[in-house]
Amino acid sequence: MIKEGQEKEAGYWGKFVVKKVARLKKPIPRYSDKIGEALFNPTLVKIEWERPPSEEKQEFWFPYWLTTGGKEKYGQYAPMIGEQALLELLEEAIKENFFSDNFLTQLSKVISDKLATK
Repeated sequence: MIKEGQEKEAGYWGKFVVKKVARLKKPIPRYSDKIGEALFNPTLVKIEWERPPSEEKQEFWFPYWLTTGGKEKYGQYAPMIGEQALLELLEEAIKENFFSDNFLTQLSKVISDKLATK
């Protein structure tokens, strides 16, 4: 599993350091007709590039693991995206009604609580 402080390398973009990792409390059970029972374990990772491939200093990586038959495998080709691009995607998704009102209400509360602690 990925840990804060680890140094990694992305094929095209170079070296980076894992700054923070957000994890689920437990993996999500899944079922597929092809592989049967599985556990899906996504993460959100804040990274810092040795030599940033763009003007953005903060970027995020979405690595995941899949456990099938008791064997854990790393998900290939997990995307990396800058903070501004992530915000733009979220804004557009919210405008296009991707999310339930319940999700947006909970997200709003988490954001409000975080800003209130400053």
